[in-house]
Amino acid sequence: MDELIEDWVRLAPEIDPLTEGVVERVHLIARALDLACAEIASPHGINTRDYDILARLYWTGEPHRLTPTQLANGTGAPTTSITSRLDRLERLGLLRRVPAERDRRSLLAELTAEGISLFRGMVREQAQIEAAAFRKLDPEDLAQLRDLLDKALSACRETMTAPPRRVELAADKH
Repeated sequence: MDELIEDWVRLAPEIDPLTEGVVERVHLIARALDLACAEIASPHGINTRDYDILARLYWTGEPHRLTPTQLANGTGAPTTSITSRLDRLERLGLLRRVPAERDRRSLLAELTAEGISLFRGMVREQAQIEAAAFRKLDPEDLAQLRDLLDKALSACRETMTAPPRRVELAADKH
């Protein structure tokens, strides 16, 4: 990878090879984790965007309900595409639509018991894959990597529009 980046620097000298080395490695790790998630979701007839919806609903806690607008904001998806995704997940029995308590004209998406069970199983499988991926790092190195990535994320948030953390998205009830 470093040789490839050095080739890029020859073509575009404004590239900082150290920074680019970090960025490329982070991209490759993120892509590998995304592919693993897609492989876990696929046998259940869902994709990673569907998984994101299930995750947002699950992480909000009981009763695992959000409005379509909250789901759109939390997943970064256009509101127009959320409806078709919710329709598909509802047909699969993973969620249902329930009237909002304050405005019965509005419908909330709510995870079903089947949706909760499926999501928890997928999280278990994903956790095993992630643990295996980082197994060669000893706990001290893994903690150091986590801390360095946390610093990098904070720095990125100061200079770029970085996506909010999953927990922030799920907790946003507005």
